[in-house]
Amino acid sequence: MIAKWHIKPGDKVKRGQLIAEIETDKATMEFESFDAGVVLELVAPEGKTLAIGAPIAVFGQVGEDPRAALLAASGTPTVVSVAAPAIAAPATPPTAAPEPAAPTSLAKITVTDGAVDPRRIAASPLARRLAQEAGLSLAAIPGSGPHGRIVKSDVERAATAGPTVRPTAAPPQPAGDTVVELSQMRKAIARRMAQANAEIPHFYLTIVIDMGRVAAIRDELAAAEVKVSFNDFVVLGCAKALRLHPEVNAFWNGQTIVRRGDIHIGIAVALEEGLVVPVVRHADSLSLSRIAEQARDLGARARTKTLEAAALSGSTFTVSNLGMFGIEAFAAVVNPGEGAILAVGGISDEAVVVGGQLAVGKRMRVTLSCDHRVMDGAQGARFLATLRGLMEHPVRLLA
Repeated sequence: MIAKWHIKPGDKVKRGQLIAEIETDKATMEFESFDAGVVLELVAPEGKTLAIGAPIAVFGQVGEDPRAALLAASGTPTVVSVAAPAIAAPATPPTAAPEPAAPTSLAKITVTDGAVDPRRIAASPLARRLAQEAGLSLAAIPGSGPHGRIVKSDVERAATAGPTVRPTAAPPQPAGDTVVELSQMRKAIARRMAQANAEIPHFYLTIVIDMGRVAAIRDELAAAEVKVSFNDFVVLGCAKALRLHPEVNAFWNGQTIVRRGDIHIGIAVALEEGLVVPVVRHADSLSLSRIAEQARDLGARARTKTLEAAALSGSTFTVSNLGMFGIEAFAAVVNPGEGAILAVGGISDEAVVVGGQLAVGKRMRVTLSCDHRVMDGAQGARFLATLRGLMEHPVRLLA
């Protein structure tokens, strides 16, 4: 989705110039032009979701017709107004949205509203005949052939799936209700969490950790102007514990368990529109202060939506902390591609018994959500026991 244009029709653009901010599932990224020329038309409006590879703008020379370039770039799927004037010579090819992955559906360019003429849809003759015999609309079938061309297998797949149910108009909303349009990030969260709950058999393990010594060390570091958070201790503790328990630093790939060679800790960061998980890489080899620096930097860039895609992928384990919101304990959902996630609650002063005497201690509750295909309860319990030992004896953690 184009979040913001930095150019307008008539502007001269150079290669490498920032032309737009593009919002993906996880972040908003700056998009630099691969082409040079005069902006003839901005095809993609701000806020509209597009398929990967769809044209977003047309560059060319002054006086050229942008529709010619759109026709040349898109082929037959393009819908053009019947009242359009004669097409001039093709302009410079349109600039397209960046393509991090292969397109999964046919990207159609709609210049005017109205139904799609099936004669203008790219499809093989055999695919057309099969679709007609099956009573299927070509416009409803994604093409997997070159440039989105519909081929025989696409029609067969659509026929097997059954008739397409077209959405009806949404019922009128009661007074006072508000319909919230989903951002790309919210759509991604909904899709991945539905996948996680449907596919991953979760189980949960909760322990209580004495955080008194960690709190004391943190105060000493603060006095020395070394800024670290309790969550930084947790991230380092998880990284060290994962090195000792590789069975937790693993995931289910559909048929086998894959144990990761590296330890990359994802840190959940809450934003207004959803959740992102930037990654601290090789966390087991980093010092506490270095983890703190990286966590602050990643969190700041996540909140300003300036994280690159690489910083949001590749985690092998995730830490989600809601303690700052006053949450004592909760259970998180395992991210697809990981085997476990640690949910961290707040640190509170509680009445505890120490050496037979009543005292006040600082306690924190953590819950490990596990994929039962990857590990069993005893494996998760041993990991938590190691984590608790490290947190309650932080000299071992920092050594």
